[in-house]
Amino acid sequence: MRLQWKYSLIINLTVIAVLVVFYFFYTTRLRKEMGDQYVFGAEQGTILKRVVENKIRHAVVSEITTSQKFNIERIDQLLYNLIQDPDIKNTLNIQVTLGNKGVRSSLLTQEEATFFLDEEEMEHIERAGSKIDTMDGQNVITVVTKYTIPPKKLEPPQSDINLPTSLEELSPEVWRMLMSTNMDFTIEEIKPEFDFQKAQTALNNGKFSAELWGMFISNEIIPSPDSTINADVENNRWVITDSVNDDIYYLWLRDRTYWIHIGPLNTGYIRAFFDVPYISESIRSSLLTYAIFILIVGVLLVVLIDLMTNHLIMKPLERMTDIIQKAESGDLSNMYHRRYGSDEIGKATRNLVRMFVQLKTSHTRRIAALGQFAAGVAHEIRNPLNSIGMTAQHLKNIFSQPNVSTEDIEEAKEFLDIVDNKIGELRQTSEQFLTLNRPQKIKLETVNLSQLLDSVISEFVLIAEEAKIQIISNYDSQLPDMELDDMLIRQTIFNFIQNSIQAMSKGGSIYITTTLEENAGATFAVLEIRDTGIGIPEENQERIYDAYFTTKDTDGGVGLGLSISHQIISAHKGKVEVKSQVGMGTAFKIFLPVNTTIDHEYSDIVDNSKENGKGK
Repeated sequence: MRLQWKYSLIINLTVIAVLVVFYFFYTTRLRKEMGDQYVFGAEQGTILKRVVENKIRHAVVSEITTSQKFNIERIDQLLYNLIQDPDIKNTLNIQVTLGNKGVRSSLLTQEEATFFLDEEEMEHIERAGSKIDTMDGQNVITVVTKYTIPPKKLEPPQSDINLPTSLEELSPEVWRMLMSTNMDFTIEEIKPEFDFQKAQTALNNGKFSAELWGMFISNEIIPSPDSTINADVENNRWVITDSVNDDIYYLWLRDRTYWIHIGPLNTGYIRAFFDVPYISESIRSSLLTYAIFILIVGVLLVVLIDLMTNHLIMKPLERMTDIIQKAESGDLSNMYHRRYGSDEIGKATRNLVRMFVQLKTSHTRRIAALGQFAAGVAHEIRNPLNSIGMTAQHLKNIFSQPNVSTEDIEEAKEFLDIVDNKIGELRQTSEQFLTLNRPQKIKLETVNLSQLLDSVISEFVLIAEEAKIQIISNYDSQLPDMELDDMLIRQTIFNFIQNSIQAMSKGGSIYITTTLEENAGATFAVLEIRDTGIGIPEENQERIYDAYFTTKDTDGGVGLGLSISHQIISAHKGKVEVKSQVGMGTAFKIFLPVNTTIDHEYSDIVDNSKENGKGK
């Protein structure tokens, strides 16, 4: 099984197992908490429903029934008085409608306030009496109930009623009534005794009798003086239309008793908003518990991943590093007979040991060449190993912290991806060197060059910081995706950036830019990597792509990086140009065709690689 599959499988199974345990543990607790909240919420809802139906609705209905008029000022004052009751102290707002004309009275000042009830909700209110709901994103419960204004029985004036005895004592409403055309009596005619025949005759004539007017006054019902009276014979009643106040009254006589009813709108809805702080407290408690659980799960995953990383990656890499160090010193004793793992690192280590042993036992005539070859292998493997080693050190620093945050875990995942990529490069490098002088195949895939460049640059972040080097990138936004061998192009860019860093021992800047250029009817993506380093002498610029040519013998260079990079660019039917001046820096321009079909084999490239695209 390949290492990346094996490692991914183990990590994924571990994460899944931990998350499943966490899921069942937390959902069990959540179900219990939700059950408790449901019971508590049901109890609170029942209490609030009782308050709305028994107190608020009763008060509103009593007020409108008494005056048979929706007096907004009086109902607003009534609502304000209601919230002084301790049982309604958590009330945020109360809205009252008349019919479906929107909110007419409210605790809070609002313009054109409405609330919509569909048929299903109205049926629920008719069936249950009220509807309880919550408001999304707020700790608020609403209770909506319907009210109906019953008709009012007009009580005749009592014998001791204090009726006005002079015009000066009349209220403005009574004065206006006396002055209207619908009045046909004097103040002396308003007596407690009631004459039903006289009242009925006056109503049929469209007027108020003195007795009926006195009854209206004693029952606190005073229509405007411009009100009209029409007999509704079919329904055996009179319709009093108050056009000034936009009110309509239905008046009828039954069993020598007058009844009056506001109409036609005599129903409406009351909606009360209640603050329920226990919801926010419950949410905060749940979030805190969830955060603690996440922290525990995160720590557990970090420990497990760290243990598996050490066992599957770090120890094998340390063994490989130890083998390379011993091979460099010439001590290869007992290496070939050791046991190595069956994963990718184990195979790479075994192949590396086999290669070292073959190099040592080869024919005398090729000792020098094979020595260079081994040094080249070490050089190419050291790059990813350095990245792996620094990544491992950074991971160690992350997981050595007393508190590991979610961002640290995500960063650790990114570093593990880098380790996985470096292992792939090790495998690719070993295969590449085994077939260095034979044609090789490239594996084309659709690649976003800008993203690939960012990925490679990220591997040099720590190295660049230590070397006091700035890496500045500027990409062409119109650059299309291209058919490239991701691994090989990545290796090529890595070699150029690494050479630039090594050329700036005292710090400096690396500029990486991409553009599109047309040349001979073809479109090329041009990648320029320019540094401010020591530069390349003119006499060496003709040889920089030769295998094993290097000017960094003291630094361990063997001269394979640019040679292999040149081969990879040529295999993609591209070319590379170099401009350099000693003390001023070096600029490499890599030309890659955008829409060109590429043969999936390298051409013969070792000694003849200088023929195409040599540096200028």
